[in-house]
Amino acid sequence: MPQSIADFTQNAPIKLFGVSISQWTAWDLTRRISPRDQVRVMKRDAYGRVDENNYPSIHRVGPVEPSTPWAMNLADDTGVFRFLCFDFDGKIQGAVDAELMEQAADQCDALSRTLDELSIEHVVCQSSATGGRHLWLALLDGAVKADVAPVARAAQVTYSQLDFGMLLNTVTGAARPPGSPHRDGSYSTVLRGTVTALAAPSTTTADLVALARLLEERKPALRAQESRPSGPVNTLHQGHRALSAAGAAHMATIAGGSNPSWTGFMCLLSAANAGWSFLDVEHAVKSAPGMEHYRTKNTGRGGRRPRSAGEARARLERQWNVAVQYASLQRPLPAEKSPEDLTELDAIVAGVADLLERFRVNPGRWGATEATSNQQSILSALAYLTLQTGKRVVAAAIRDLGPMAGLGRTTAATALTALAEAGYIERVTASDEGNAAEWRLVSTFSTAPRTVRSQPLHNPRPPTAALPIVAPSVTELFSTRAALVAQLEAQLTDQRHDLFTRCGLGHLAGKLYALLKQHPSLTVETAARVLGVTTRHTATILGRLRHHKLLVGHRDGWARSKQDLRDQAAKILGVAGTLLARSERYRVEREVWAWWQAEVSTMTTHPRNRPKRPHVSSRLLFEASNAGERVWPRYPRASNNLADHRSALELVAAGNLNPESRWQYLGDAA
Repeated sequence: MPQSIADFTQNAPIKLFGVSISQWTAWDLTRRISPRDQVRVMKRDAYGRVDENNYPSIHRVGPVEPSTPWAMNLADDTGVFRFLCFDFDGKIQGAVDAELMEQAADQCDALSRTLDELSIEHVVCQSSATGGRHLWLALLDGAVKADVAPVARAAQVTYSQLDFGMLLNTVTGAARPPGSPHRDGSYSTVLRGTVTALAAPSTTTADLVALARLLEERKPALRAQESRPSGPVNTLHQGHRALSAAGAAHMATIAGGSNPSWTGFMCLLSAANAGWSFLDVEHAVKSAPGMEHYRTKNTGRGGRRPRSAGEARARLERQWNVAVQYASLQRPLPAEKSPEDLTELDAIVAGVADLLERFRVNPGRWGATEATSNQQSILSALAYLTLQTGKRVVAAAIRDLGPMAGLGRTTAATALTALAEAGYIERVTASDEGNAAEWRLVSTFSTAPRTVRSQPLHNPRPPTAALPIVAPSVTELFSTRAALVAQLEAQLTDQRHDLFTRCGLGHLAGKLYALLKQHPSLTVETAARVLGVTTRHTATILGRLRHHKLLVGHRDGWARSKQDLRDQAAKILGVAGTLLARSERYRVEREVWAWWQAEVSTMTTHPRNRPKRPHVSSRLLFEASNAGERVWPRYPRASNNLADHRSALELVAAGNLNPESRWQYLGDAA
């Protein structure tokens, strides 16, 4: 006997329009609310199973219920949305990931609270036994795609686990309605709200405008760790180590705010940018309100329960490794400021989108050799810097670009030269006196006809509540920019690992590993075509990844293994710590270069005007921290009185230019 809607609804009303809902089945609800006279249904295979998560067949909306799970269209036959369904899921290649699923639940809860603030009726469902979420809205008079798109764009950049595709698809966008069966044998269960909100629509287009505006106001900043807290802050909380103002606010967010998993990761990202260690983070978890996510977990019913000590530490360690990767990528970025001209920003966004499309449609250009593969990574890093700064011309040192892409400085220099010769980039100014060379992406785009300017002219900023009227194209521009930044960040961080250095599995293996995050699975032939290399070369790379248990067999080829074992593989190959050592080496080289420039400046100054310089082994009583005011000791000299650069490198690497370390050294010697 079909189960009734009341079986899947908490606190279900007794009657709906005078009819007891205990007499309704999920199919009865679908018949009442479906915008079309047909639904999409799953199709059984030759063995009678429904293993594929697609709905290729059509079933008429009538008295007979489908024998397999069905999905209801969100828009009617004229292309007008009658319902919106926000689908939050936490799967990788079709397999449930516990961490992502918890993030999905937190994000759905956050959106639900936002709707409550706006008094918009909605229904939250657990879509199946795996724990995904569907959040439903019923539209009173319908809404055209142009009215829904701003909500979809804002939600896309606000909630990472949201599958927003159906919100922009008026033809085939569909979702399983409350109470409907899932192919795994479970049902869509109502967690909050009642089906009354769907059978009696109340949401208007004005509500959608208010929702889009509020989501735009609260969406994460372009550099996520600089975003505002997701809830009230405990002003009495003080961390044991310094953080940026935004990082301290995230740490002090009471109970993790409206989205504890996001707040927790923002705490980790801020800590990584501030140079914290994992021990510092473990200490902060004990008391920081904003790190609630690493102490308790979402129950799925509106509450939280404590994690076991082992689970909490394992999750914290995994997320900390991700935060360190993102911090390493973002470290070379200059101070954030608004772009000077939206016309220029619009052309930049269009140019980067065009560049990524070139990567997709012409993979052979970028995968033919190791050199061209490196060039693609460096070009991606330059595009990322361009989007982040909002300027056509960016200063990019090879010691910054190389590590961003997981490559060395000489490789980065070679790639920049080749890209300039090929016409993809232009060098605007050469490096001089310690300043990095400036580069510009060459774009085939001219100013787009939809380009807009801010009011007043030349003073743009991302649209917020402080701007009561915002042109849709401006909102779309900033949302598209944020989406492209997120795409490049994910690509660069996934392929940036010790394992994928040249002494490990190689840079192309990193690209393939990153690619498998975007695709549920890949065959050898498909992977070769996307990478632009031969099937033999691709098979070799896949074999190496499989040997280290980074990939698993899939019915459609190969997929990422559920557990990330890159660190273990790097230790086995003896390359663990390669990127960290490279970063430290570049820091030392920068320090020595600044020291030598100070020495040259002293040598070219009149003797009467030269500053008194202490010996490198002596300790300064204080050190000026302002730029240009540092007191440098005497540069080491060889027996022939020429500069001894090797000794300078050794002294800087040993920390001898640090006043505190010299004090400790002299104290030990005494």
